Amino acid sequence: MTVDVEVEEDKGLNWSELQDLIKSRYPQMSKRLKQVAKFVLENPNVVAFETIAVISERIQVPPSTLIRFSAALELKGFNEIKQIIKEDKLEHTSNYSNRIQLMRGQQDWHSDELLPRFAKANRDALRHLEDSVNRDDIQHAIDLMKRAKHIFLLGNGRAHTIASYLHYALNHIDKKVFLISGTGGMFQEQMSNVERGDLLLAISYSPYSSNTCELAAQAANRGVTVLSITDSPISPLANTSQHSFIVQEARVDAFRSLSASLLLSQVLAIGLADSSSTDESNI
Repeated sequence: MTVDVEVEEDKGLNWSELQDLIKSRYPQMSKRLKQVAKFVLENPNVVAFETIAVISERIQVPPSTLIRFSAALELKGFNEIKQIIKEDKLEHTSNYSNRIQLMRGQQDWHSDELLPRFAKANRDALRHLEDSVNRDDIQHAIDLMKRAKHIFLLGNGRAHTIASYLHYALNHIDKKVFLISGTGGMFQEQMSNVERGDLLLAISYSPYSSNTCELAAQAANRGVTVLSITDSPISPLANTSQHSFIVQEARVDAFRSLSASLLLSQVLAIGLADSSSTDESNI
């Protein structure tokens, strides 16, 4: 498994983990801290996007109580709680217009600087990919693809872009390649064609597609070789793959790129083509 160098800083707790932490500490909290805990769990939108002054007024506690509440959770401050919830809202808001509305409430959102910010983030992501994926990683993946009778590609959501590109690129090679699109909800039916001796190349990023992860696990249990592109060594896909590329994509605020994954996909496709043509020339 290839473990990429992180492009982003460690985010710490996510919203789900924070909720669990609040619930676990709730019985030991004072009456006022319990007021705060109840409000945070029941009103995450208010906590994420209102000021501390407004929040304390809504809960009817002094601002210092919010600081004590954060300390009870062993967090740096109430702003950390606000940021955790805000990131969750941005992560799970798929509509770009809605995301931008959320981003406009943040002081560091500057829409006139999108091109330089995205360009820099993508350059950094590509450098990290180059530094973290070595020749042996690439060659091992190419060998797995080369030995496979058929290659099946699976990616939902934004990962579908990578699967579609690989379907296009690999169809220019003398290899049987199939895209599992799930058209008509027929994921299981299409996956029934994947057999031992085939290779499933699955792509998914956080928040991971349950369809992709479950189907990849089912294929692995049937003895199918699973190669994956994902974003964490502890992602569900990485745990079920014979070989996994961990790619940290460029991120600008709530928006992530696919440039590093597309580059990796292009390298795999061209590497497989080169390997296949070398074999033919030696016959």
